[in-house]
Amino acid sequence: MLRKLEEEYDRWGLNINLTNTEYLKVGEEQTEDPELHIHEIKRCSEYKYLGSIISEEGNSKKDIHSRVQQGKKVIRLLNHLLWSNKTSIQTKIRIYKAIVEPILTYGAECCQFTAKERRMVESVEMDFLRRVCRISRMAHIRNEEIRQRTRRIYTSTDNIESRQLLWYGHVKRMGEER
Repeated sequence: MLRKLEEEYDRWGLNINLTNTEYLKVGEEQTEDPELHIHEIKRCSEYKYLGSIISEEGNSKKDIHSRVQQGKKVIRLLNHLLWSNKTSIQTKIRIYKAIVEPILTYGAECCQFTAKERRMVESVEMDFLRRVCRISRMAHIRNEEIRQRTRRIYTSTDNIESRQLLWYGHVKRMGEER
């Protein structure tokens, strides 16, 4: 297969950079690394493509964990704004919808979330909402109360589920030729 790829690239006038080329094997185990022009191609266990982490396990676990970490990082960067009383709660919610939620939900249509991963996404969302309401974790205020204060009826996981259902509908309507 690698030779066919190289032949096709040659037709287009492209060259494979053998020092930077790696491959990812998903599924069944392969015994030896492929070679091209005496260069052995390195195997990697994961790589990032279009912002999503693809791993040899074939699941979305590492991608989801990466998104949760990115969401937490953005919240830390916005911390001064979130605790500010000069910015309205509604403006802060718009910031969440425009910046944090897309990070958490990017590509979620195709991910399989476990209950633990759903809780991780919800905890990032609740961390943001607590900061918006200027409520520390030490204050024993329930998540439902915080949602009422911020007028957030739907969670990010609700958004993910609806996007997954929309995607399922698109796939179901596709013809067999695709």
